[in-house]
Parts: sequence; C-alpha cells; structure tokens
Amino acid sequence: MTAMSLFKTVGPAGAGILFSWSKRRLNAAFLPGSHLVFFGLNVIVVVGVALTFKPFLTTVRR
Repeated sequence: MTAMSLFKTVGPAGAGILFSWSKRRLNAAFLPGSHLVFFGLNVIVVVGVALTFKPFLTTVRR
C-alpha cells in the first residue's frame, strides 16, 4: 500500500518533468520533443515486460 501511494504521488510529477523537458528539446538532434516522451515510455514498457519473464528464468535446484 505504501509503494502504491508513493507511485501515485511521484508518477504525475515525473510525467510533468518529462513533458516540460521535452518541450525545451524541440530542436534537439537526438530525440527531439515528443520523441523523448515516447522513448521514455517505451523504456518503462520494456522493463515491465522483462520483469514478467523473471519467474520463468529461475533455475530449479535439486
């Protein structure tokens, strides 16, 4: 419950920081503007998908 409350607090603030940072990078050569936001969200999704395979990657000792 504590972690859920923490993420509900930190999530909107983190998203606001990411969006404001992307608005300052509109003319950047690497990941300009909204590309930065989508790249960040894709990284979060890839980490989440990788963590779903964790139970299948454990080795069984006999």
